[in-house]
Amino acid sequence: MTIKPFNMKPANKFLPHIVVVGLGIGTANYVLNDNLNWIQWCIQSLCTSFIIGYTLVVIGVNKSWLMSRFGSKTKLYLFLFSTFLFTGTVATEFEHVIRSVVFQSQEFQLFSSGKMYVFNGIISLILGYSFFLNDFYKSKTTDYSQEQTATTLSANEWITTIPVKQGEHVLLIPIEDIVYFEAYDNYAFVYMQNGEKKLCDYSLRFLEQRLTSNFSRVHRKYIVNESHIKKVTPYVNGRYVLLFENELSSITSSKSYASTIRKLIKIE
Repeated sequence: MTIKPFNMKPANKFLPHIVVVGLGIGTANYVLNDNLNWIQWCIQSLCTSFIIGYTLVVIGVNKSWLMSRFGSKTKLYLFLFSTFLFTGTVATEFEHVIRSVVFQSQEFQLFSSGKMYVFNGIISLILGYSFFLNDFYKSKTTDYSQEQTATTLSANEWITTIPVKQGEHVLLIPIEDIVYFEAYDNYAFVYMQNGEKKLCDYSLRFLEQRLTSNFSRVHRKYIVNESHIKKVTPYVNGRYVLLFENELSSITSSKSYASTIRKLIKIE
């Protein structure tokens, strides 16, 4: 399984929903306002619904692609924040163009819609982050299918390579070159022996069932390759700091996995 390339086609199945929302908003505006007829309100609202709705869904269905392009959540969320606000602004200005140029119900003047920019911007932000974080467009059976695959395969059929996206190609990383995995939403970052960091399309839950016995879960966010651990230092409250044999940052295990660490260092 690999990180899919940027693709707009999966968003097309949501077009009927976008149309229904646009018609609903148009009808509500017609009831509350009398400066345009019902058809005009619906045309305007359909355009706004499409600009905001389709853009947000396209971003949502390409979540893994976006995550592979940003090294941190902070950078990713700043990009999303800017994109969502920009989308709301464009939609608002397009509404103004339709009312003034197409329907000629008011005088046209650039960026003169006032509070509507704020309103559409906030709507875009709320919907955009909700779609992106809740992952509603993604099959809810993904993890279940992965688990089923893992349980139906022979215990000897372990993962030997991890596929990661690199430009237009897929790089297969031998598991012996991987120092540890870090959870990232429904995916995982791969930290390699050479210090590089890549995003793979596997969840930690799936990896935990398919990796060899050299790999151990030491935290809800981490699976480590025992072969690359250089030093284990007791921390506080049953936790341990794991240092590796390269320049990668150390990680701290959680208390719930203390027994795993103690077995690793032969304390019990």
